[in-house]
Amino acid sequence: MKSLFKGFYRLENDDFVALWDNAVFIFDTNVLLNLYRYQSSTRDALLQVMEKLADRAWLPYHVGLEYQRNRLTVIAEQHKRFSEVKNIVEGAVAGMRNEFDALQLKKRHSHIDPDNLLSKFDEIRKSFVDELNLLESNSISVNSDDEIRNRIDALFDGRIGSPPEKQSEMDEIFKDGELRYKNNIPPGFKDSAKDDKKPDEFTYAGITYKRKYGDLIIWKQIINHAKENQIKDVVFVTDDSKSDWWWKVDSNGKKTIGVRPELTDEISREAGVQKFHVYNTESFLSFANEKLNAQVTEEAIEEVREVSVNRRAMAMRNVRMHELGISAEIAVYEWLSSSFQSLEHNSIGFPDFVGYQNELKFGFEVKLLKRNKNIINRLNEDIYRAYHMLKEQNFHEFAIVLVVLEEDALHEVLHRIRRRLPEMDGNLRIVVGKAEYDEEEGYVYGFTPYDDIHISGHM
Repeated sequence: MKSLFKGFYRLENDDFVALWDNAVFIFDTNVLLNLYRYQSSTRDALLQVMEKLADRAWLPYHVGLEYQRNRLTVIAEQHKRFSEVKNIVEGAVAGMRNEFDALQLKKRHSHIDPDNLLSKFDEIRKSFVDELNLLESNSISVNSDDEIRNRIDALFDGRIGSPPEKQSEMDEIFKDGELRYKNNIPPGFKDSAKDDKKPDEFTYAGITYKRKYGDLIIWKQIINHAKENQIKDVVFVTDDSKSDWWWKVDSNGKKTIGVRPELTDEISREAGVQKFHVYNTESFLSFANEKLNAQVTEEAIEEVREVSVNRRAMAMRNVRMHELGISAEIAVYEWLSSSFQSLEHNSIGFPDFVGYQNELKFGFEVKLLKRNKNIINRLNEDIYRAYHMLKEQNFHEFAIVLVVLEEDALHEVLHRIRRRLPEMDGNLRIVVGKAEYDEEEGYVYGFTPYDDIHISGHM
C-alpha cells in the first residue's frame, strides 16, 4: 500500500534525520525576498543557517530570475514604510496642535497652557524622526550596495540551475500548465488569476515567461535537477502558504498536514526522489536549531512568523478584492443582460462588456468601490478613455458602472462625482449602484442601480 501511495504517508523520524544529513536544500523566491523585510539580526540568522548548508544548497534558475526582477520593488516597499511612519507621527502632533487651537485655551481657560505640552511632544517627534532618518540612511536603498545580494551571490555561486535554452521549453510548460490548472493539479493553480494590474508576460535573455506559471516552472526545474543529478533526498523551503503546495484538511479549522501528496508522487515518479519534504522558513529555522545546532533565537523565529503572517494577510486581501471584482462584473452582467439583444464580455479588457441593440453598440466598464478616496482621479482616467473610444470605435453610448459595497457611501460617492466631473460631449454616463454583498462569503451576488449621471457640455 505505502509503495503505491507514498504521497499520503508522512516521513518518519529516521527520514528527517537522513534529510538533514543528505538532502539538497532548495529555496523559493519568497525566502530570498523576505530577507529584506526582517530586522538585521533575523536576516543574519537565516543567512547563517543557509550558509551552514552551502555545499547542499541550490536555486532553480527561475527563482534567481524572480528574485532579481523583484528585489528593487521590495527594497522600495521597505523605504516607503519610513515615510509612512514619519507621516503618522507628524500628523498626530499637527492634529493635536489644531485641536488645541480650536479650543482657544489661551483665551478661554486661565490654567491650561498647551504650549508647554506641545513643545515636549515636538521634542519627542523630532527625536523619533531623526532616529528614523538615521535608520533609513543606513538601510539598503535601490541605489546602494546590497549586502544581502552579495551574500546570496556568494552562497549560490555555482549552485543555480541553467537557463532554458530555447522558447519551446517554456512553451511546453505553459501548454502543460494550462491543462494542470484546469484540473487543479499542483503547484501553481492558485496563481491562475494573478494580479491583473501587472502584465502576465515578461521577457529576459530572449525567453518569454508567463507570471502565472512561475510556481510550475520552478517545480519543473526542481524535478529536472533531481533527475539529472540522481538526487534522492530533497527539501524545499518556501513561504508560499497556498493549498497548491500544502495538503490542508478542514478539522475544526484548516490544519496543514504536510506537502501535497500529488507533489510527492510526481517527484518520486519523474525523478526517483525517495524523500521529499517542504518547510516554511519558520519551521526550517526551528529544525535547524535541533539538527544543525544553529542557535537561532526565539525572537528571530517569531519575527519570521510575523512577516509571513502579514504577507499572507496582504495576499489574501488582494485575492479577495480580485474575486470581489469578478463577482461584481458578473452581477452587472446579469443586470444588463435583459436589456440587450446581445451582450458580450470583452476579452481585450476595456470596456468589460459590449452590448448590441438595434444595430447600436454600447460599452460598459465596471468598477468596484470599497473605499471612495481618490475616486475622482481614478474615475477621470476611465472617463477620458471612454470618451475617446466613444469617438473612435463607433459606440452609440458608453457607461461606467460604479458598484458601491457600502450603502452609507452612496451619497458621498455621488457628491464627489457631481462636484468634480470633467465636461465633455457625447453619450457618456456614470451609473452608480449598490452591491448586494455577502460579507461573510466575500462576493457580490447582485447589483441595484441608484443614480444615473449623464455627462454633457464641451471638452
